[in-house]
Order: sequence, then C-alpha cells, then structure tokens
Amino acid sequence: MCGLVMRLLQRTLSSGKSGLHRTMRIPDKLATLADYGILQEVVRPLMSGKEAEVYLVVAGGAYRVAKIYKDAVHRTFKNRAEYTEGRRVRNSRDQRAITKRSTRGRAQEEEAWRSAEADIIHRLYAAGVRVPIPHHFIDGVLLMELILDARGQPAPRLADVALSPQEAVAIHARLLREVVRMLCAGVVHGDLSEFNVLLSGDGPVIIDFPQSVDPAHNQNARKLLVRDVGNLHTYVSRFARDFPRRPYAEEMWELYQANMLAPDTVLTGVYRPETRMGGTASVESLIRDANRDEQRRRKSLGLAPGAAAATMEEPSPPRLSKYAEKKAAMARKAAEEAAQARAAAPRPPSPPSRPTAERPVESRGASGRSRRRR
Repeated sequence: MCGLVMRLLQRTLSSGKSGLHRTMRIPDKLATLADYGILQEVVRPLMSGKEAEVYLVVAGGAYRVAKIYKDAVHRTFKNRAEYTEGRRVRNSRDQRAITKRSTRGRAQEEEAWRSAEADIIHRLYAAGVRVPIPHHFIDGVLLMELILDARGQPAPRLADVALSPQEAVAIHARLLREVVRMLCAGVVHGDLSEFNVLLSGDGPVIIDFPQSVDPAHNQNARKLLVRDVGNLHTYVSRFARDFPRRPYAEEMWELYQANMLAPDTVLTGVYRPETRMGGTASVESLIRDANRDEQRRRKSLGLAPGAAAATMEEPSPPRLSKYAEKKAAMARKAAEEAAQARAAAPRPPSPPSRPTAERPVESRGASGRSRRRR
C-alpha cells in the first residue's frame, strides 16, 4: 500500500494535473508544521465536520491527513458537558482554573478538548483497534494516516457506500469486535455511526474521537455505548431488513463491569437484566463492609482512622421516600393551618363573677385602738 501511494505521489507530482494532487496555499494553522519541515504541501480539503476540518497533505514524502480543530465558537457539537465529564488535566493549577471557569481555565479546557483525540487514538492504536495511524500532534493539528480504498483513493465514509445484505452484516460484526476492543482499552466512542467510519480496502476504520469518554470516570458511558451500538444496527438494517436487534451493548457492558470482557470476547447477544431489588438493609450492610475494609487498609498503612469509623456500626437512619416526605409535609401544613384557625377564632365571653360582700375597713385612732368603718 505504501508503494502504491509513493508511485501515485510521484506520478501526480510529475504531472501536476490529475489524481489526488492539486497544490493549494498552506492555511495559517498548518504553517507551524511547514516551518518544522514536517509538512511539504497541502493538496486540497477533504471534508469539514462539526468540530474540525480535514486536509489532504504531503508529509514525509507520502500522503497524510491533517486535522485542524475548529475554535469553540465555530463548533456545532451539542451537549459537550455530557462527554467531558470525568476528564482531568495533569496540572492541578490548570484543573482548578478549569473548575472555576476562569479565562485561563477556558483556554486550558479548549486545549484539552483538542488534544483528547490524539491521546485516545494513540491508546486505541496500541490496543489493536483499527484506527488511522497517528504521526504528529503539533500546535493543535493532528497529522495521521490517509485511509485509502481498494483503488488507492481516499476511502469513503460508510454512509456513502451501498452494500449487499451479506456485506452489511459482515461489517457490523467487524465493528462490534472493534467496539469490544475499544471498551477493553477504556474508551467509548460516544458518536459512533456510519458517518464516523471509513471503508478502506481491508475493512472499516473508525475515526473522530474528540468526544470519546472513559467508562471508568463518566457516568454517561453506558448510555453512550448503547446508542453507538444501536446506530450500527440502524445502519445495517437499511441493507439487511431482517437483521435482528440484540442487546450486544448491554451484554458487553455487563461483562466489562464484571471484569470479564477481553479483546477477543465473542458476544452472544443474550442479556438478562437483573430484576431483584436490594433492600435498605442490604445496602447498609454493603456500606458497613466497605467502611470496615477501608479502616483495615488505613490501619495497615499506619494512617489515622477515617471519618467513616464513627458511623461504621451505627449507620444513620434511611431517608424517607419522596412520597413519604410529601405526605409528611402535607400533614405538617394541615396542622399549622389548624393552629392558625384556632388562634384567629373569637373567644366566647367569660361568665360574670359572683358579687362578694364588702369587708369593713379597719382604722386605728390616736389611742391605737382599731375602729371599724362601714
């Protein structure tokens, strides 16, 4: 394949007319790579997405793809917070700035969003997932492999290809294996569909990872995984109408949580959700066990007991349910209204008091003897 690219490059360089090669002015955001000598020429734009622009370039004597990420004001990616949950940067000062949403923090968050795809694509390539080979990430530009089809031309998106039912089912099975490998590597794509898969000469290649999430730190990972696999089924069902929908995503997530998922795991499409609900006592027992294990760990390390030690044996009483809290609030309100009504009601007149006999007043004269006056 590399020899084919080199011959095509030499032919187009000599002719300068047809084929892939049409030299254009180097965009400003690619000037740094040209100054470093990494990039020799920019051939033409390949595509423009909701978060980046992709150019066909010549780098190191071969065709490559340069991905330039758009600024935040020009991106149309929705619900970004759903994907960035759990992402952290190594520098604690930068992380505090990101948390406070300061000017420096917003700049660092933007830089982290741009570098996320480079980090993830290196991780997935090392894990054996079929992704474009990454070459360089400099000044916010990702330089990577150009995916070619069987004719040596830039590979089309899966959405732009018409397939037979057998080919569609085979590609679905191949992509499911890639999703399993990605999950084993700690990555959920988050936006996987036929628009983010290229059909190369040797099979599908998954692209576009800036929105990918880490299932160990993002609580939306399961929902995104189910949606990704559902998108693949929707695409395949366009060509194979009788293709059954099976809970592959739920199965692989259950295996992942049980630490039983491996890159070569063969999915069966069988998943039975657990219907038994644990009571309050069982949950409290699990909390006490976890606290007890933590205290043992701290004791073995010579650390002071944690705050959980005081409540390990006597957990706080469980909170009322929302329905019970609502009923209690209504009862309190009724009692207050009754007390206010009693206080505002007019009091009945008091009965007249019984007359008392007038007692004589005693006075003393000059001689000291008491006298009575009536």
